[in-house]
Amino acid sequence: MKLAPGPFDLPVQALIGALITSPDGVEIGTVQDVRISVHSQDEVGFQLVFDTGDGILWRDLEDYVIHLQGPST
Repeated sequence: MKLAPGPFDLPVQALIGALITSPDGVEIGTVQDVRISVHSQDEVGFQLVFDTGDGILWRDLEDYVIHLQGPST
């Protein structure tokens, strides 16, 4: 996954509200939740859950772009 310009040393909670776009610029969704999936003792994955209810594993986002957004007020 490519990070949009901005800060990089962030807690996982900073992904909430981030917009994810595909390599061709199509908006996939806004991150509503981040879940940890433990497949085995040696394999842990992070799943991003979008506002659409769909989710995707972090490892599958290699060519996608994340647009970090400021906190909502």
